[in-house]
Amino acid sequence: MDRVSKVEFGCSEKDYEDIPKTNPTLDWWNFNCDVFSSDRSWKDVAEIMADNRSQRIDLRPYMIENPTHVYTTDSLQNILDVFRFKNSRQICVVNPINGKIKGVIGREDIFSYMSL
Repeated sequence: MDRVSKVEFGCSEKDYEDIPKTNPTLDWWNFNCDVFSSDRSWKDVAEIMADNRSQRIDLRPYMIENPTHVYTTDSLQNILDVFRFKNSRQICVVNPINGKIKGVIGREDIFSYMSL
């Protein structure tokens, strides 16, 4: 796609600066039908994936660069405060020693432990 088409889909040039040129990527707009980001049918997506098995999918438009996280050693009160002040739906739980993600806590998980 040319530069104009990327802008129509809401992309900025910064979104594509860090893509390594040696790795072929399958951009996210291949999975949308039109400018309004209407989803393709699952059969269309299966065809696209079958035709592009050697390429990686660029998921950066769907990702948050700096997600809210808590550590496995944090107290429940600290986690509740993060939910309250950041107005989050889900929070990543990270191991403080090696920085690997251990899981995700959602609001429904917190509400199941709270007595209302």
